[in-house]
Amino acid sequence: MKRSYKSGFSIVEVAIVVAVVGMIGFLGYTYYTKQQAQVADTASQAARTAEVPAAPTINTTADLTTAEKALDATTVGSTSDSSQLDSELANF
Repeated sequence: MKRSYKSGFSIVEVAIVVAVVGMIGFLGYTYYTKQQAQVADTASQAARTAEVPAAPTINTTADLTTAEKALDATTVGSTSDSSQLDSELANF
């Protein structure tokens, strides 16, 4: 009687392993992209809040002048906030 031994994996076994590894890779990739988007959003949000200086307390005309100088030194946007302070100074 002749015995034949099979060695290796069948095509079904290999297909199952490839499918499982593919699903794990897909889930890992989606989780990774969500984390990257969350990190990028948090970083951009922190950068936006870091750009804007805190508003100084204005009690006197000297405080208003100091605030105007601080705003002139800071260039956050394309518009100048010193014009608003000039009108406030005229009304003070």
